[in-house]
Amino acid sequence: MRSNVLQRKSRPTKKSYRAAVKRIILAIQADHDLNDEELAERLACSAGTVANARKEQNNLDGVTLASIEFEFGPGAIDPFMALGNSRAVPEGAHCDSDPNPALKVSEALTAIIASQLPNSHAGPETSDKEAYDMIRQLRDGRGVLDGLIAKAERHVRATMGDAA
Repeated sequence: MRSNVLQRKSRPTKKSYRAAVKRIILAIQADHDLNDEELAERLACSAGTVANARKEQNNLDGVTLASIEFEFGPGAIDPFMALGNSRAVPEGAHCDSDPNPALKVSEALTAIIASQLPNSHAGPETSDKEAYDMIRQLRDGRGVLDGLIAKAERHVRATMGDAA
């Protein structure tokens, strides 16, 4: 087994876990304009569970955390994943080995632009259906960007250590 070449952060604590979950909930609520009840409905849990986690008063169970990732996509729980010095990327992403990573990002951008043309299905707004139709390109492009971000973060950690 290959050893981890990255320096490890401090061991996660209940306090750091709850702070990460709070960041996740607040980001999702802000990005999707959801209150506690609406978020709870999407996660199949109670509004009290969401409120307690947002206030750092309780832990989310693993199923609810996995539901966040399932419902809001790869990266939604990155603040939690960062406690273990990792991040979520789409299953099957080939971040470091793609021979032409710019093509994947370009394909995703082209799909976004096409969905926002005045004569597209929803005009200048990307519809849910249009987003669904381009999900493969979006995930592939995100995988490439996540890989490049990870490379940049490795460089920062190697040159600056934990001070970064």
